[in-house]
Amino acid sequence: MPNRLRARDLLDRKHPLSPLSNRVLITMGIFVASILVATAVIEISMNVTFINAFYYIAMVTTTNGAPFPPSSPAITLFTSLWAYYSFILLATIVAFAFGPLVGLIIREGASYLHREEEHFEAVSSRKK
Repeated sequence: MPNRLRARDLLDRKHPLSPLSNRVLITMGIFVASILVATAVIEISMNVTFINAFYYIAMVTTTNGAPFPPSSPAITLFTSLWAYYSFILLATIVAFAFGPLVGLIIREGASYLHREEEHFEAVSSRKK
C-alpha cells in the first residue's frame, strides 16, 4: 500500500512536504525583517507615524497601492522597488511552502492517469 499523506505529516517540520520547513521559516523571517526595514524607511523619510508607515508598506505589498502619495522622487523609486521585491519574496515563500505538495499532487495525478490508460487498453484489447 502506498504511503498516504497525513495532516500530522504536514505539521512535522522534518517531513519534506511540510509547509513549516526551515527554508520557509527563514524566508518568512527575511520577509518580516524586510517589512520592518521598509516601514522604518518610510517612517523616517516621510515623517509619518510607525502605524501610518506600516499601513503604507502593507498597502504597497498587497498591491492595493499607496494610500497617500510619496513625498519625494526618492520615495517613489523606493516604493516601486519595494513593490517588486515584496512580490518576489511572497512568491518565493509560497513556492517553498507549497511547491513540494503541488509536485506530489501532480505525480499522483500522472500516476492515476497512467493506471487508467493501462486499464482502458487492457479492457479494449479484451473486447477485440
